[in-house]
Amino acid sequence: MTESLWDSTAEELLGRASSREPTPGGGAIAAVTAAFGVGLVLMAIEVTISSAQASDEPPARLADGRRRAVALQADIVAAADRDVAVFDALMTGYRMPRESDDEQDSRRRAIDDATMTATHAPLELAESAVSAMALSEEIEPWVKPTIVSDIQAGRDLLRGAALAALRTADINLAVLEQRAHPQAPALRARRDALQRCAAAAEKRS
Repeated sequence: MTESLWDSTAEELLGRASSREPTPGGGAIAAVTAAFGVGLVLMAIEVTISSAQASDEPPARLADGRRRAVALQADIVAAADRDVAVFDALMTGYRMPRESDDEQDSRRRAIDDATMTATHAPLELAESAVSAMALSEEIEPWVKPTIVSDIQAGRDLLRGAALAALRTADINLAVLEQRAHPQAPALRARRDALQRCAAAAEKRS
């Protein structure tokens, strides 16, 4: 079983990302970045809640925000290792034998399936990052003023991660479009909508 990226030290992960190895690539590093972006949002929530009087209940909005942020972070954390697995599956497809007609058909199906997954996965990551950005905007007025910069920094990381995930989707989506895959138009519309969401969030910041 492949070791999780999350089992690496920060130094090891940086070394792997800086090496000639193909993984972790843009999608995986986007997920790691987004996970830390949500982490900063969560920190702002936790600090605000903990600074309240011990007898006070945390505002319902903050408690709900914490719950939603934890769920989004869990999805994003899983996306880092999933990106590596998706890339490996795609490369496995390209390495399949293609001597006979049957082998060519099997190889083509495997590549098509892997390319679809390699397009869906970063789009799902971008969707989670965009959702986390929206959550950070919703929560920002409720956090302590002294920690607003952290929630804003988290949102900046999430925006960058969302755009990086779209870059990863783009290279695979282009292959599907070249092959006139029937799902390519819907995937393109999904991708473009996510980019518009990220751009709109940047204008509001």
